[in-house]
Amino acid sequence: MNAVEASANVRDQKPEKAAVPDEIPPELAANLAYYESQDAVNTYSFYRFLPEEEVLIPKYFKVGDSVLDLACGMGRTTRLLHEMGMHVRGVDRSENFVKLTNQRFPYLDIRLGSYDDIQEEDSSFTNILIALNGIDYAFPETQRVKTLKECARVLKPGGILIYSSHNLKSLHWCSPYYWRSLRWKFRNGFRAFRTRSYVWEGSECSLYNEPSYAVRQTEETGLKLVEIRGFNRFKSSRIDLYFSPYIHYVFEKPGTQQLPARRRAENNG
Repeated sequence: MNAVEASANVRDQKPEKAAVPDEIPPELAANLAYYESQDAVNTYSFYRFLPEEEVLIPKYFKVGDSVLDLACGMGRTTRLLHEMGMHVRGVDRSENFVKLTNQRFPYLDIRLGSYDDIQEEDSSFTNILIALNGIDYAFPETQRVKTLKECARVLKPGGILIYSSHNLKSLHWCSPYYWRSLRWKFRNGFRAFRTRSYVWEGSECSLYNEPSYAVRQTEETGLKLVEIRGFNRFKSSRIDLYFSPYIHYVFEKPGTQQLPARRRAENNG
């Protein structure tokens, strides 16, 4: 199951009213309420790397690295990174996810927290991961910007940030994806002509954006793009990047504390 399949079964559901304080924006409230549901637990309870993660994580992360796994959900990547020999700390805003993950994997360091207000010292982690498009569920977009700034602050010089994000162009009516959710696809297809747009997927609201927008927004925090990776369906990087439902981004915090990202990737390879 990939991120597309994980959410396909809820896209056409009508959003439920969020049972959280009124001062929270309704879009964020709906996301937080969904994470307390059994459906969310079932959706995020799978424990393997996605194909893109299988390439990028061993390429840029190495044994012994300190890794901050933000929006860690049910501990999928936290557990896998731990098993790879990294010193990993998982953080999630859902009390339900944190409670259940600590019960399932008591040996992991899983904490309650928000990625737009990271309770860690400056330059304290070698790497940061935000998997399964977790950054896209921040709302409003200023929360997303705060998250990227916090990642830049917490990363060590030379450190790596990897995150995935929904690709707005995948909503094109001619896109080969989302055909299992035709009503949802055609209802949102016009959004593909924008640079970014929040989209409802069942009980969740998330940001879809163009790759150029995601890169520009992240680099404004001082991080530098190292690599972009989409699906590998058409054997053409240009076509795959254009239509991939989500894209993985690799950024580096400038500095000399570690080897440059490309050299580390070569050494790990």
